[in-house]
Amino acid sequence: MGLLDLAFSPLRAALSSAEHGVATEVRDVEHVERRVLEAAEAIRDATESIEAHVEVIETLATSISPLTQSVNNLTVQLIELNKTLGPVAGVEREVSRFEHLFGRRRHPADASAPSLPDATAPPS
Repeated sequence: MGLLDLAFSPLRAALSSAEHGVATEVRDVEHVERRVLEAAEAIRDATESIEAHVEVIETLATSISPLTQSVNNLTVQLIELNKTLGPVAGVEREVSRFEHLFGRRRHPADASAPSLPDATAPPS
């Protein structure tokens, strides 16, 4: 068998080297395949996220027109309210002037005002 081993030894070495090369290539291909699958998954997740954002933007876009109309209606109502309350504010100012004229004024020597005890006097 020694002679056959000597004859097949270079062939075995070549096959072993080729097998090692193929195994390395298979590992490299598997690594690349995993990376491609991870990238495809990331692209799918990003696409789903973009679709969700597009739905939100579409909802916002459809709500702008009714919101604008509501703001315009509110502006009209506030203008009408201001027209109504303008004269009321004037009357209120006039009433406050009359209250000032008839309001009670407190004088320091008012007998009805309670007096405070002297803090320096000893307690009785």
